[in-house]
Amino acid sequence: MTADVPENFFTLQWKFNANLVLVTYLPDKEPTVSPVYTGRIETDVKKYSVKVKNVQKADSGVYTITVTGTARTQILAEYDVRVQGPVSPVELSVDSSVSSSSDSCNLTVTCRTQDSNISSTFTCDNQTCSPEGGERSEVTTSGASLHVYLLNDSIICNHSNQVSWTEDIKKAEHFCPQHAGSSAVTPVFVQKGKDVLLNVMTADVPENFFILSWRFNQKDVLVTFFPDKEPTVSNNYTGRIETDVKKYSLKLNNLQEADSGVYTARVTGSEEERILAEYNVTVQGPVSPVELSVDSVSNSSDSCNLTVTCRTQDSHISRTFTCDTQTCRQEGGERSEVTTSAASLHVYLLNDSIICNHSNQVSWTEDIKKAEHFCPQHADQDKQHNNIIVPVLCSFSIVFIATVAAVCCYRKRRKYKRRYIKNTVYETVQATTYRLNQIPTDDTSGVSPTSTYYLVGPHTGPVGSPERGRTLPESLYAHVKKSARA
Repeated sequence: MTADVPENFFTLQWKFNANLVLVTYLPDKEPTVSPVYTGRIETDVKKYSVKVKNVQKADSGVYTITVTGTARTQILAEYDVRVQGPVSPVELSVDSSVSSSSDSCNLTVTCRTQDSNISSTFTCDNQTCSPEGGERSEVTTSGASLHVYLLNDSIICNHSNQVSWTEDIKKAEHFCPQHAGSSAVTPVFVQKGKDVLLNVMTADVPENFFILSWRFNQKDVLVTFFPDKEPTVSNNYTGRIETDVKKYSLKLNNLQEADSGVYTARVTGSEEERILAEYNVTVQGPVSPVELSVDSVSNSSDSCNLTVTCRTQDSHISRTFTCDTQTCRQEGGERSEVTTSAASLHVYLLNDSIICNHSNQVSWTEDIKKAEHFCPQHADQDKQHNNIIVPVLCSFSIVFIATVAAVCCYRKRRKYKRRYIKNTVYETVQATTYRLNQIPTDDTSGVSPTSTYYLVGPHTGPVGSPERGRTLPESLYAHVKKSARA
């Protein structure tokens, strides 16, 4: 926020992981960009912003902006940036064992990615399908979410992370005749304003056919193909339809919701008329934004209950999560609901993040909350881990420095053991620590960085004890002070 920048500041810096300076702003001067990021960073001297281009996984980390004024140094903003690649394609397959009776069937499907898979069983009758044991989702080895669920009698396998998603769809009626209300057709989902290409198998077209036509909802003739003639397009679709006389295909441009329906390719030969292809096209608009809010937090000494609500423009669902120092879990298992606009609203856990996802077959939006922000018991796990690592690293580093100093002293004594040295050189090793959210003598309250970092640099204070009440830095710090020779 530019309003938070002091009017007469000295320096304003963007840092990566607390130690690498990306950009330095000085009053009335052009910003200075680190040579490491030359060509990858864009700056704005009015807004003091930083735009990092072509981010890779190595760019994941904490980006901090600090400003130094006449009175103090403070942190203005801090971003925990995670760079993710797109998820891999997903495949939904139906296992060979489909168990059927006169009025229902059990259908087992497997959802697969490159490195993970989950299976789920659905029971279908002539009215509905339902998943046995509720809907299932799992976290893959690459940290994405793999989810199998039902939407409008379609079984959907969805593979997603926070930046991308892929899915595969199977119609239950293709495998459970009890559930099929009419002849099976191929489902196609298209985003509003996009195009759709409908094909036929050219091998199925009789060599000497009389007429081949594409129809909409069995009545409106869109295109008619004749042997050795140009196809005829309906006047209502002039300018919106493209054809291929060799493949007998139909491409419909700029689809709107009114274009949803069944598209059928029929061919009439010397002996019969038959259907070559049939598509049930559903045109959908992008889903509305979603908001995840925390309704209540109930804490005990070792766990907490967290109730959240996931809202869209026309629907909402609430879920409760229980978190302790090790894990978080959802009470009653994972659930999703179909909104009034026929989209899916789903709340689930992924790497200790609570994710609210709103999706249909053509688009998705989501909102994320970190469980540790509301359940301190769960956040303590990382703190305890850091508290163990910091003393070990500090102890190791102090021992290492002391060893190096001892070796240097030993070599000097051997080299000059027969010589008289008038002025003795004294060496002082002092260790201090530095935490990201503590700037000595400055106020940085309210900022909670996520990591502890270590630096090696000169110590500018006295060799003795620190001043009372002064906060010591928290990274490993070494200083060698030599007295001047007389």
